[in-house]
Amino acid sequence: MADAARPQVTTKRLPLSSQQREWLERAWAAVDRERLATLIADLVNIPSPTGSEGACAQYAVDDMRRHGIQAQYQQMTENRGNAVGWLRGKGGGASLLLYGHFDHYITGDADDRLVTGAIDHPSFHSKAVRTGNVIRGAGSGNPKAGSVACMLAAQAVAAANVPLLGDVAVGLVSGGIHKVQIGDAGRPYVDPKYQGFGSGCEYMLRHGMRTDFCVSSKPGYTVVWEEPGVIWIKLTLKGVVGYAGRRGVYKRPIEGAAVLIPRLVDWFEAYADRHSTGQAGAPGHIGAIEGGWPFKPDFSPAVCNLYLDIRVSPRSDVRDILAEFAEFIDSFKAANPAMDIEWKPFALMPGTSSDPNGWIVQSTMRAWEAVEGQPHQVRTGMSGMTDAALLRSAGIPTARLGGQLSTGADPSMGFLGGEGADLDVMMRVIKCYIHAIIDTCTRPREEVVEA
Repeated sequence: MADAARPQVTTKRLPLSSQQREWLERAWAAVDRERLATLIADLVNIPSPTGSEGACAQYAVDDMRRHGIQAQYQQMTENRGNAVGWLRGKGGGASLLLYGHFDHYITGDADDRLVTGAIDHPSFHSKAVRTGNVIRGAGSGNPKAGSVACMLAAQAVAAANVPLLGDVAVGLVSGGIHKVQIGDAGRPYVDPKYQGFGSGCEYMLRHGMRTDFCVSSKPGYTVVWEEPGVIWIKLTLKGVVGYAGRRGVYKRPIEGAAVLIPRLVDWFEAYADRHSTGQAGAPGHIGAIEGGWPFKPDFSPAVCNLYLDIRVSPRSDVRDILAEFAEFIDSFKAANPAMDIEWKPFALMPGTSSDPNGWIVQSTMRAWEAVEGQPHQVRTGMSGMTDAALLRSAGIPTARLGGQLSTGADPSMGFLGGEGADLDVMMRVIKCYIHAIIDTCTRPREEVVEA
């Protein structure tokens, strides 16, 4: 990324008063490391694949109620729901939402092998395994450690009897993993376990959740104020059913895919170079290929489907990106007139951003600096998509700050190698959340919102 595209953001100094500092120290002292470990392990031990998050949410509700938070289970379906909690202020202050979710991408069912192959790992199972400072298990680091951090930060503020003016909300939802139901794939994916893509966040927002600000607990121990959106595309190459015994007779879409894929990869690279700016990267890739009978490869299929993910910068419009992709496909078809290609988007989410000089981003950066004792370093090339897009689209300025493994990631596992909850890092995350609560919710609302 060129230096000119790097965001130049300086933390605005606004020290806490001596009274606020006293509240902060009291609340920090109320955070117990072993309770953090216990809650993460308990949530990991409760399976919560997309579509079946209800037991985790109910556990969170019960725990918040026992520790000074007004909480309710927001039922969505028989097996899924959200955990919503409130710590009420006396009035006149700004409100802050701490946001997380429960579902995880590796679920233990047959779909996993389509991505993981024959690999097995403790982070694939809903059984917490603690090794020193790290807890592993399905969803341990993403998202359950972050959800626990939200709970414990609010509970610590309650235990410290901080005299809040504004309300603190905790919103821990179902359907935070980005997957969608799709009925016209090679086989239908229409079960509720494919209903993610922010479904719980949308439900929470539709049922009354509105705050002045939000901090999202998705992973990454750095403050993020913008994230890309996404376009998911189903691209179909068409031909006729072929047979291995007839050479050079049939139009075989899989062979056409072999011609198209290198061109697609080149287009993704050029696209990312054009559109990656600010904090947000804008890559693209081919996430799935579908066609034929694995049990009968002497037949070749009449269709081969490619499923594409294209990230969309907050400074781009999805309609413009669709037009760019259409131009690429038209050019490819003109150069390869014998190939029959159809495509359509099947999921869309815009890229979004919050003002880096606005209150919640600045407050979260001040919190990070107070905990770390050094200037916050802005990261770029952040290409992960989260429910922050929905929160920002609902008018809630949102900053993201979560945990990450400080050591112990397994490079042989690729993207999955970083799954785990680092207790040292999560203790610092909780302290950051508490600092943001006190900085935001103990001031008069006009001082915060107008800032």
